[in-house]
Amino acid sequence: MNEVLPFIAIAFSGVTLLVLVGEKTFGGGNALAAKFHTLDKETTEAIAQVRKELNLRIDEYERVVTVGFEAVRANIHAMQIGLLEFRVKIAEELHAYIRKDDYNAGINEVKRDVQHGFRSVDDRLGQLQDLIMYANSDSRPTPPNVRIKAGDG
Repeated sequence: MNEVLPFIAIAFSGVTLLVLVGEKTFGGGNALAAKFHTLDKETTEAIAQVRKELNLRIDEYERVVTVGFEAVRANIHAMQIGLLEFRVKIAEELHAYIRKDDYNAGINEVKRDVQHGFRSVDDRLGQLQDLIMYANSDSRPTPPNVRIKAGDG
């Protein structure tokens, strides 16, 4: 029996070797395919989850940006309305107020007109004084150099 024991051990080892080689050759490939299938399925699910989260974030950012753009648009519209009202107000006030240089030019023109008017009055009063003195004098000297306009008479 001592002689058969080594053969049984070798036969048992050979069968175990064949089972291991067969499992690795045929069964191991199926296990590897199953692992790849599981990996593919998990990766696909993870990508779908990331895509879903990314789309949700993008949608949220779009909503926030849309609200921001609407607020900016409303502010620009309000500024345009304010500027139009300001233009109308300034246009109305420009008719009520005179610029300083225009005011000074107008005042100088009025002063010139008043001075010219006073000179004309002084000249005319001087002529009238000469006429009165001529009319009241007993001896009638030659009339002074007076120009009497037609209708002043």
